[in-house]
Amino acid sequence: MQKPSYPCSSVKSVVKFFLPLLPCALATLTCMAQVPAALRVFPNLTTNIERPLRYRPDGTDFVIENGAEFFNRSLYGGNTAFRVDGGDKPEFVLYLPGRGGNLRLGVRAAAGVKWLQDAAKVTTRYRPGSLLYEIRDPLLGAEGVLRLTALAYDQTEGLIVRAEATGIAAGVELIWAYGGINGQRGTRDGDIGTERVPISEYFQLQPEFCRDNAIELGAATFTVRAKAATIVGVMPAGAQLRVSDAAQWSDPATLLTAQYLVAPKEPVVVGRAPLANGQPLLLSLQRVTNGATAAEDLSTYREVGAPQTAVKVTLPSVYAAAELPARFAATEQHFTALRTRVAVDTPDAFLNAAIGALNVAADAVWDEPQGAIMHGAIAWRTKLLGWRGPYSLDALGWHDRARQNITYWTGRQNTGPIPEKIPPASEKDNLARNEDGLHSNGDMSNSHYDMNLVFIDGVFRHLKWTGDLEFAKQVWPAIERHLAWERRLFRREFGPNKLPLYEAYAAIWASDDLQYSGGGTMHASAYNYWHNVQAARLARLLGKDPAIYVREAQLLERSMRELLWVSDGAGGGHFAEAKDWLGLQRVHPSAALWTFYHTVDSEVPTPQEAWQMTRQVDTQVPHVPVRGPGVPDGLYTLAESNWMPYDWSINNVVMGEVLHTALGYWEAGRPDEAWRMTKGSLLAAMFMGISPGNVGS
Repeated sequence: MQKPSYPCSSVKSVVKFFLPLLPCALATLTCMAQVPAALRVFPNLTTNIERPLRYRPDGTDFVIENGAEFFNRSLYGGNTAFRVDGGDKPEFVLYLPGRGGNLRLGVRAAAGVKWLQDAAKVTTRYRPGSLLYEIRDPLLGAEGVLRLTALAYDQTEGLIVRAEATGIAAGVELIWAYGGINGQRGTRDGDIGTERVPISEYFQLQPEFCRDNAIELGAATFTVRAKAATIVGVMPAGAQLRVSDAAQWSDPATLLTAQYLVAPKEPVVVGRAPLANGQPLLLSLQRVTNGATAAEDLSTYREVGAPQTAVKVTLPSVYAAAELPARFAATEQHFTALRTRVAVDTPDAFLNAAIGALNVAADAVWDEPQGAIMHGAIAWRTKLLGWRGPYSLDALGWHDRARQNITYWTGRQNTGPIPEKIPPASEKDNLARNEDGLHSNGDMSNSHYDMNLVFIDGVFRHLKWTGDLEFAKQVWPAIERHLAWERRLFRREFGPNKLPLYEAYAAIWASDDLQYSGGGTMHASAYNYWHNVQAARLARLLGKDPAIYVREAQLLERSMRELLWVSDGAGGGHFAEAKDWLGLQRVHPSAALWTFYHTVDSEVPTPQEAWQMTRQVDTQVPHVPVRGPGVPDGLYTLAESNWMPYDWSINNVVMGEVLHTALGYWEAGRPDEAWRMTKGSLLAAMFMGISPGNVGS
């Protein structure tokens, strides 16, 4: 028998483990319209679908030579909102949240001076959790190589950079400049594709960012004080430091030598130190404002998120120069362990590299001070109850974090009196919402989403992962209240037999513009079917009465087949999207991806039905080829639906949605197609887009 051309079966378990990490904006937003150095928006058409393979895999690394982008790869450091943005070019910006200053590096020799971003050849590696640069330039000599490694500290908030030269002539110096702390936040905290200009432009230092920055120089140290933060720099022994004018930021020669009779109103600190072959230099930038309260959520986030806990963040004292080598080694070791927490060894180099990026991205959405999963690591870094982020904790073995997150949210559950009747829809929202009904006994998110549904799914899967019956006893009352809340608010009865289906009230990732006018949907019904099956199972283990859950699961299993199965007339068919509650109660046959994968993942269909459902995806959902220079043949990704006209979240091309579909294909016994869409999605997001190793939505 001929060996399969794709490592299909080995990837199924990988996708099932790591699927939860994908659609939560974990890293940077994959903007369909933003390509390297993009200045305009354009649609994906058959005539322009090709994209180059920007990054190539090398072990765990994502590699590019002379890449054009700045600030397109975040380094997350520890589990707070602080991060460092680097990129193809070796310049870095601290994000507090809010602008925390730019660090620019260069070299000076007898023949001249230049910033490293202008070097003749820069090979950049995103080794998940770190950025590595190999730099060659005539200023370094014919055999000269300068290697940089940049890490965001995991034990505090800051950046450490290690520079080491080989093959250089005597007299070459490393130079640097730092400044520009003003705390300014972007529309979505500087995420790719969310600001008014490309991110390479957005994070460039402007002289006005340096106003009101006060700089104090010490012996190979400096302190920059601003309202937003205090940053201390610890530089190599013997470094020469001075204050210069940010207006000369792009002119390193002037920045290093200009004299000022009056202190610049827009100051930056500039330094230099000799480079010697084989003798590394370490530069550290460290935030030291102790006792500061975590940054408040953006107003956009507050509209849909949980109130942020006022957490005091206590940071370590300034690291001394003598301890920087040990701090660097410990930080590097931390990210090595994190990057390899789960690893795969397959014949496919792209997949092997992708897993390390997933590990780091999953860690990035955990907020240690708040003890909860954030919706995203950059944009939407706020506590939201639902979507797929919490699943990553169990997939990667962070069961303690999962318990923390579950305990936090179940502790916020509404336990007020159950209303005698459901309040009417809100007139101020044009009858489009029912906030009063939603925010009643059983609700946990207190937002205009039903994030309970996917959260409880994660709770059941956590309990199956761990078998922790003691914890199950603790959360059982919250499960009971949730299932009663779902029945009270979203259960709809159809026909003379009063068979139930469940409305989807903004219950999944794609729900922003997804509306059913109160009708019964397949995906919400499948979720509730599986939850009632699991509740019955758990009730028996805990000595509770399972009858109500057994009965509901049986009714749903019958109703989904009788009310939503659509035959194709040739012995096949699929489950439809929804059934209207009003008017003629028509069935909408054109199922979207979420209807396919939630139904399969909730163990509703028989093996034959699951296979038949994949054929509906094959024939009715748009397939988008993933192709271009250097891209392997035969790969594709999917639109979320075939619905028109386009609307946000309804027919996007989204990595997490496609990989969940791929999981459904594996579960339906179609591994070859599952692998083609998996690899296509991984390449499109992680290797062909603007950000290496990107895990976005």
